[in-house]
Amino acid sequence: MKTLALHEMGEVIRKVRKERGLRLEDLADENISPATVSNIERGVAHVSPEKISYLLEKLDLPMHKLPEMLVQEQEEIKKVKFKLLTVTTLQKIGHIDEALDKLEELNLDDNHPFIAHAYYYKGKCYMSKRKWKQAERALYNSLRISQQNPYKENNMEAASYLLLGLMRYFQNDLEQALEYTNSGINAFVEDGENEYIKGLLYQNKGVYLQRLGRVAEGMRLVQDIWDSIPYMQDIGTVLSFYWLRAEFSRLSGLTEEAIEYAMEGIELSIRNEKYDSLCDLWTVLGSIYTSQKEWNLAETSFSMALKQEGKFPQDSRLTTVYSRMGILYMKENKMDEAYQSLLKAIKYAEKFDDSPRLSSSLLIMGDLCQLMNKMEEAISYYEKALQLARKHDYKDKEIKIWFSLARCWDGRDEEEFQKCMRNMYNVKKEYNRLEVDYV
Repeated sequence: MKTLALHEMGEVIRKVRKERGLRLEDLADENISPATVSNIERGVAHVSPEKISYLLEKLDLPMHKLPEMLVQEQEEIKKVKFKLLTVTTLQKIGHIDEALDKLEELNLDDNHPFIAHAYYYKGKCYMSKRKWKQAERALYNSLRISQQNPYKENNMEAASYLLLGLMRYFQNDLEQALEYTNSGINAFVEDGENEYIKGLLYQNKGVYLQRLGRVAEGMRLVQDIWDSIPYMQDIGTVLSFYWLRAEFSRLSGLTEEAIEYAMEGIELSIRNEKYDSLCDLWTVLGSIYTSQKEWNLAETSFSMALKQEGKFPQDSRLTTVYSRMGILYMKENKMDEAYQSLLKAIKYAEKFDDSPRLSSSLLIMGDLCQLMNKMEEAISYYEKALQLARKHDYKDKEIKIWFSLARCWDGRDEEEFQKCMRNMYNVKKEYNRLEVDYV
């Protein structure tokens, strides 16, 4: 008997038991334990057919009536699946409260085959409302039930870890986001349901590694999964990997490879009208041309990225475009244009509470002010960046900020200069220790 059929039969048995007001212990005797009754109700595959037959006899459920009852149960499950489909549609188009009302109407108990799905969608709805505590509670419930459920092939455990990681990312906790995502990758069941989740887990892991500056690790991840990309169904996920491949190649100094993947991704984005991906990939290309001192190509690339604004829901990715344009203008000695571009980068990062991007933009702005000999303003931007770096434990950025602050005080205040150098040394020492521990 298939696993799903076992689940359905177990649900029939559970309903009959509950209708008769019986506990698990009421059906137990020397031939069958409460745990075995529970396993049968949950559809655990390793329970012997003899035990199932014995329990049916105890409940006075004739075998010839079971097919009819199973058909009824399948119809009920179809209705639940349909309602869950309406919930996820409502959540996707922004009707969050209506979706939550539909979930409450389902009124499923913790033994229902789709209760983990219901908690998962509930968590997704609360994430859309940025109600992190309610979302976390719902996702932990989905996780708890998924881990107890013998039917692992639905990959709800991996899906729950995916959202928990994403939620931590939105709250600027990159290390915890990465930890949850790794747990999701480990929990994923190959050849099971919801195969798209695997691609999202690896995509998100790549993004978190990029934000954390772990370039070598990110490059290995993308290379390892690259052969699987043609089989991914979601074009957004595919294009994310093109962006990651181009970005990690750029950061690794593999310039020609970075250009190749960025251009391939741009062509694919155009064919599929994916404007957010176009923005990301043109930004990477602009950064590559900046490093090659191809100023006109770089400026054109950033201009193409900004032309996508308004064609996708506004988010903090425009911070990256404006901050990298700021770097380009600095290299061209166009200081006023750089200043205005970086102000826009900071504005977008603050608007969307994107601490990784905000700390980077503040650091670049500090460097610009220092080049313009606006030392007090430079120190102010560095100190804001430092506050974020310490709050979120961005040790690699903290090292750069202390060094930049030391440059500001060099020749002006020896005591402040020495303080910055000491702090930089202490953070670098701690950062090296963490890297050794990780390895």
